[in-house]
Amino acid sequence: MLRLQGYLDARSTRHVAGWLRDLDHPAHKLGVEVVLPALEDDASSHDEVLATTTADRFSPVLLAVGVGDGVHGFFAEFGRRLTEGERDRVLVRPLGSGAALTHAPELGCEFVPWGVDPTRFQGYVDERSTHHVAGWARNLDDPVDKLELELVLPWPDGDVVLQRLRADRFSRTLVEIGVGDGVHGFQADVHPPLTVEQRDRLQVRVVSSAAALPLAPELRTVWEPIAHLALDIVNNCNLRCPFCVVDYTNTRSTKFMSDATFEAALQLIPYVSDGNFWLSCLHEATLHPKLLDFIARVPAEYRRKLFFTTNLAKRMGDAYFAEICRSGMHHLNISVESLQPAIYEKMRAGARFPIFMENWKKLLAHHATGEAPPPLRYNLMCYRSNLAEIPGLVQLLLDDKRASQVELRHTYDAAHIPPAFRAEEYLTTAEWAQLKQALSHHDPARVMLLMPPDEIGHDHDAPPLDAMANGDDSQFSPHMAPGEAAWNRAPRPFNLSMNWEGMLRVYGTKPDGKGKPDLFLTYAKTNIHFLHDPLAFLATL
Repeated sequence: MLRLQGYLDARSTRHVAGWLRDLDHPAHKLGVEVVLPALEDDASSHDEVLATTTADRFSPVLLAVGVGDGVHGFFAEFGRRLTEGERDRVLVRPLGSGAALTHAPELGCEFVPWGVDPTRFQGYVDERSTHHVAGWARNLDDPVDKLELELVLPWPDGDVVLQRLRADRFSRTLVEIGVGDGVHGFQADVHPPLTVEQRDRLQVRVVSSAAALPLAPELRTVWEPIAHLALDIVNNCNLRCPFCVVDYTNTRSTKFMSDATFEAALQLIPYVSDGNFWLSCLHEATLHPKLLDFIARVPAEYRRKLFFTTNLAKRMGDAYFAEICRSGMHHLNISVESLQPAIYEKMRAGARFPIFMENWKKLLAHHATGEAPPPLRYNLMCYRSNLAEIPGLVQLLLDDKRASQVELRHTYDAAHIPPAFRAEEYLTTAEWAQLKQALSHHDPARVMLLMPPDEIGHDHDAPPLDAMANGDDSQFSPHMAPGEAAWNRAPRPFNLSMNWEGMLRVYGTKPDGKGKPDLFLTYAKTNIHFLHDPLAFLATL
C-alpha cells in the first residue's frame, strides 16, 4: 500500500498547484490527475479529466519545510476556464489511487504560474484613482531587477490588460524607508479615465507571476498631480525685511489679482494636494482688498487645500480674524522672529511691534472659538540677534500660542541682501550646530529646523548666492498656448506658480553641483486665461 503525503495548495478557475511524494520511495515522482467529478444529481454527466502531470518540480518552499529534496511539486493549467462552481468541485488525485489530496489550510484561489514565489516580491499600490495608479514593487531575490507590471481590469469572461510598465522610477521616499536604491517606483496614467467602480477593481500585477500588488494601508484615491500652486494675489509687501528674497527696489505700486484671474486659477484646485493652493508665496496677501472674498469663493470641499503666510503687521479688525477662523483653511503661516520690540522691528522693517501684538491677540482669541480655525504654523528666520531667544520662543509658541508647527529657516541668499546684514546676522556653522542641539528634544514633525546646505554656516566672506535664479526663460512668450512652452517633460507631481496677472509657470529644481542652492528650471509658461482644459494641460506636461 502506498504511503503518500501532499497537499493541494492552490486551485483557481485556471490551474491547480501543490505537492505530492511517496514516503517509502523518495526518488519516485508520482503522477497526478486533475478531475472535475460528475454531478451527483445528473446521470448524464461524467468525470472530466482536466489535466495530468507529474509531481517532479522543485520548490524552495518544500525544501525549507523539510519535504525531501524539494522536487515534489506539481502545477497544471486547464484547457478551459472553469466557472467558480466548477473550480470548487475540482479534485486532484494521485494516478492509480482514488484518494484525493487534502486542501491546504490556506488554499489559494488566485492564478499564480508555477516557478514564481509571489512572497519574493514586495511592494504596494500607494495611489489608485480614476486617472492614474502609482506605487512601488521590487524583486527581493534580484535587487537590480526592474519588475514589469501590468494594469488589469478583472472581468468574469476574461481579464483586460490596460497597459504594461516597469517599476523603475526613483523615489527619495523609498530610499528613506530602506527600499534598496529607491529605483523601484511606478506611475501610470489611465486613458480614458476609469469609472469609480472600475477604479476599485483595478489591479497592478507582476507580469512574471500574475501576483497582484496589495493596496497600501493609506491608499490615496484622488488624482492630485500638482504638488503646489503658488499664487501671489498681489505683487507687493507692506514691509521691507532685510533678508527678503524679493528685491522691491523698482516696485512703485501694488497690483491686485482680478476676480477673473482668480476664478481661472480655481479650475486647477481639484488637482492640487491638500494645503498647497497658496494665496501668497513671495508677497503679503492681506494687501488685497478682496482676500476674504477670494477665500469665500473657494468651494467648501476645497478649503482644505488653502493657506497663506502673513506678517500680522497690517492692523486688521475683529471681523477679518473671525472670517479667517471660520474659513476651514488647511493652515495659516505667521512670521515672527522675536518678541523683543527692537529686534522684531529690525527684522520686520516697516512693522510696528504694538500692531503685531494687537493683531496676534485678536487672532488667538478668535482661533479659540472659531467654527473652523486653520492650524497655526509659525515661521522664524534665524540670526545672531535672535539666536539666544529662539529656544524659549519656540517653547512659548508651542505651549501658549496654539502652534501646530514651528519652522525655523536659514536665509535663501540673494544678491540684493545688504552685505552689512549678511556679515552681522548670518549664523556660523558652530552657531547652527548650537541651535540644532538646543532644539533636539522637540518632535521634528512639530519643530522643523531648515539649516543651510550641508549645515555649513556663514564662516567666511563669500559672494552672495542668487537662490531664485530661474534658468533660461528666453524662449518663452507671455502669450504661449497651454503646453506650447514645454521644452522638457516636467517631473510629477508638478510645481506651479502664478503671479497676480495670471502668468503660470511650471518649474522644478536641480542641484547645481557646486554646493550652491538648487537651480530653478522652468518647464513651461502660459497664462491662466489661455488654459481652458486643465486636464489636457496636465496631460501635455
